[in-house]
Amino acid sequence: MAHDKIVVGVDIGSTKITVVAAQGSANRRNNIEILGFSEVPVPAGAVVNGSVENIKQVGSAIKEALAEAGSRSDLDIGIVNVSFSGTHVKVSSQSDGVIRPSASSGEEVTQRDVDQLVDDMYRAKIEPNFDVLHVLPMDFIVDNSIGVREPVGRTGIKLGGNFLVVSANSQSILRTKKSLADADQALRCDKLVLAPLATSLAVLTDNEIKAGIAMVDIGDHTTDVIIYHDRIVRHIASFPIGGRHITADLEVGCGIQFENAEQLKKEYGVAVSADVPLNIEILINYLAGRQPKQVLKKNVALIIEERLKEIAAMVYAEIIKSGFADRLIGGLVLTGGSANIPEIEVLFEKITDMSVRVGYPENLERTAKADAVSNSSFSTAIGLAWAGLKSVDPRVKSVCKPASAFNTGNVVQKEPVKEVKEQPKRNGTFWDNITGIIGKKDDSLGDY
Repeated sequence: MAHDKIVVGVDIGSTKITVVAAQGSANRRNNIEILGFSEVPVPAGAVVNGSVENIKQVGSAIKEALAEAGSRSDLDIGIVNVSFSGTHVKVSSQSDGVIRPSASSGEEVTQRDVDQLVDDMYRAKIEPNFDVLHVLPMDFIVDNSIGVREPVGRTGIKLGGNFLVVSANSQSILRTKKSLADADQALRCDKLVLAPLATSLAVLTDNEIKAGIAMVDIGDHTTDVIIYHDRIVRHIASFPIGGRHITADLEVGCGIQFENAEQLKKEYGVAVSADVPLNIEILINYLAGRQPKQVLKKNVALIIEERLKEIAAMVYAEIIKSGFADRLIGGLVLTGGSANIPEIEVLFEKITDMSVRVGYPENLERTAKADAVSNSSFSTAIGLAWAGLKSVDPRVKSVCKPASAFNTGNVVQKEPVKEVKEQPKRNGTFWDNITGIIGKKDDSLGDY
């Protein structure tokens, strides 16, 4: 990890823009030093379900956040890594394969072969008006050997792989890029990183990623799940329920305004109602000029508990769906704003029957600035900084599509279009299924 490289992460959330500037620690190899940070609210409706809706408002907030972070770090920020997320993001499992042109001479699979295979996946067949943003390898195939983790160095004619392909709505990505340009025409985006992927870089330990872990990010509008096993991303999912829905439940259940319900959740909320006495009353302001309203803390806990049970059940269903439920030795790591609700780990343990911890940014060089960002609000922005300092998957050159390939500002940059035939259904071996992709079978190569 380069110690002198400075990386800036810009997390575009539904309620705020968070920025973190960092560099590799000179004292400890696997730590980062926080140089600057900021947190600026965005107007309601400017970002909805992770997607930028009001370019001007988001651009203004980014500009303010970058200026504040720059002043704290004495940096002139020009290059950033940016998050994307939301219900418009799609994740699909796809496979591809090639006949290696150099294989006839008996050469081993090279890193260049693997990187080329991954690069080809950025032209995979996806829905119209979507862009592929990440290609995440799961395992590779070399000739008849399947489930190969490290293909480089093996000998074989045929190289293939199974991938998670992450794509996002093209217009949503364009609005994100335009909001950066609105903040500063000279600002350049180096990497676009899926928010939960960035967050996982900040809050998960290397041991957890190897042993098997599910990270659950309970954001304002959505809850994201990302599953690792043997240091490989195995499953990604998102559903449109988050902390805002808990607040909305309190708003209706207690007969108060939304902002008062948010205050009630943060100051008095707990995730488990069983131990809350029946006779504790809370006075909460709900309308200017009116006497505060009395609500029972027990009722507040019951409302929060029911919504969190729903979220926990949906998370557990995704884990079962992934096929890795029995292989996640590390259990669950909860993050996001709602992960700060007391006893939330107890509730998730009860619903999922898995070990649970609340995750905060790891491996920060201990300074006053690090202490200020050691909370879930900055996890994604710190992960974006990590994305510029270490590889998400060391087996490949990068899992991120170069940001320069996307539309920027008002200028449309078109990529060359490569026709990709629709992949046949996977009802046989991998090589049976990709015949339509790599071309007509060559009998001189034997069965594949």
